[in-house]
Amino acid sequence: MRRLLIVALAAACQALPEPLTRVERIAPAGTVAPGEVVVEVRFTAPVSPDGLADGRRAALCRSTDAPAVAAAASAEAGIPAGAQVVPAAIELTDGGLRLVLRPERPLWPMASWALVLGKGIRDAEGRPVLDPAGRQRAVVHPFETGDLPAGALPALALVEALAQAAAPAAGGEYAEVENLGSAPADLAGFRLAKRTASGAEVRCTLEPMAGAAVAAGGRGLLVGGAWDGRHAVPAGTPHYRCGASAFLGGLADDRPVSLRLESPGGAPLSGLGWDAAAPRCAAAALVRLDPGGPDQAANLACGAPSPGS
Repeated sequence: MRRLLIVALAAACQALPEPLTRVERIAPAGTVAPGEVVVEVRFTAPVSPDGLADGRRAALCRSTDAPAVAAAASAEAGIPAGAQVVPAAIELTDGGLRLVLRPERPLWPMASWALVLGKGIRDAEGRPVLDPAGRQRAVVHPFETGDLPAGALPALALVEALAQAAAPAAGGEYAEVENLGSAPADLAGFRLAKRTASGAEVRCTLEPMAGAAVAAGGRGLLVGGAWDGRHAVPAGTPHYRCGASAFLGGLADDRPVSLRLESPGGAPLSGLGWDAAAPRCAAAALVRLDPGGPDQAANLACGAPSPGS
């Protein structure tokens, strides 16, 4: 009788299914240097590449976009083209045990990010993959990028700004930055400040809109989300968004421009009408005559708008 019981228990144990695959570990955590972001996900057992290698169920994004991206990644169709995700190379390695995501360009500094995995991921046996807590749901793993070290800050100059644009003004206002250094400069994550009539300061964080980094000796355009491209701009000129609609909330046309470019951590880099009063330019752009010169009245003038050149 005892022998039969032991045999029955052994058979029952052999019939138990293997534990479901889980997400075991995700890195990085906390704060990481902007140019060193490589996200790695470890699983407890091999997973299927379906939905991972093609980015339908795995992505990097801004933390503010994570809820929408997670919902899309968990839907049947997965993350659609044009979603608010960071372009990245995605690779499933170590026999399906490790997922690696490498951003195509450095993530900008002083920002919050997230890795998103949809709940539709399957393991190599076709079973659902669970999150680290053992639940079948989307995974959102947050992390942050730190500031650029002082020695890595590029030499930049605000060289032109247009405040009095024809209606609709939000589509034509801009500022222009010249890269005075010898290496490309990505302005994503940098800040632009304006001084209001009361003396208060208003800022935006620059976000990539079109093009890549600003080439050495080249220029980048800072515009609002409502930029309509009315000005002829050289092909390939990088565009950075400063404001969802109007450029920096709108530049006043009843007083001189007063702008300052700052590092991601807030260090002042270049002013335009900030250190000294600039001329008020009616239907013209405020221009810095010598890009490497000081932000002083003698180095500022009104001129024809020439964004990007």
